[in-house]
Amino acid sequence: MRISRKRFFFLLLLSLSTISFIRLLIITTTFSSHLHHRSLPTTFSQDPLTPKEFNLIRSLISKRAPCNILFFGLSTRQHVELARLNRGGSSVFLEDDFGRIREHRSERIDGVEMHLVEHNFKASEAYDLLHYARNVDDCRRVPDELLRSRCKLALTGLRRTVYNKKWDIIIVDGPTGNGPNELGRMSAIYTAGVMGRLKKDLHLNPTDVIVHNVDRTVEKWFAWEFLCDENLVASKGRLWHFRIKKKYQSNKLFCSQNAVQIL
Repeated sequence: MRISRKRFFFLLLLSLSTISFIRLLIITTTFSSHLHHRSLPTTFSQDPLTPKEFNLIRSLISKRAPCNILFFGLSTRQHVELARLNRGGSSVFLEDDFGRIREHRSERIDGVEMHLVEHNFKASEAYDLLHYARNVDDCRRVPDELLRSRCKLALTGLRRTVYNKKWDIIIVDGPTGNGPNELGRMSAIYTAGVMGRLKKDLHLNPTDVIVHNVDRTVEKWFAWEFLCDENLVASKGRLWHFRIKKKYQSNKLFCSQNAVQIL
């Protein structure tokens, strides 16, 4: 059967169009699947420590272990690996996502506890909270006990054992605080600033406080306000390392009058 030239070109065009449509459909489906896979939240992939940041903390723990370490946040596996270094000591994680706690509780690491904590403020509230803290004596001055603090930045719903223990190292890497609508680290940094000053022998046994993500405004502001520029002993990448050797400055203030001022 002979096919006319006109019909031949019509069938050829139809075939090529069909093939092009099928290829486009395959590419679109593959790209969509890949994009969906990339956007799925993975429990332990959020903002990990760089090798230099990790090594700074590892070196500090290795020097002080066995000791008492308090972690705010459990967002990467690196935190658990750091806790393993504290053999014979006590490491406590305070995490706001129960899924992360559940994933690691089954490992049963000696000396490690994981507790759920509730944070009340979003990162977008940081500026107003900073101004509030500067105008309320209960926030400006170091309390004798955290549970007695009337500053609304204080985390007062923790387990009694957390308040009773004297911490040698405090690491603030949670909550995530990745955006304005995410929970921020304002209360974690304030609480770390208070807990780090509660030991009676600070001049002999100082408290080391690590804050991650100081490239972000919230962490930078609140670290300056409650951990103080005069206590900063090292920095690496997005980490600041503070060493607290005195309970407070004159008039029970967190920082000296010469500390960095945030307007």
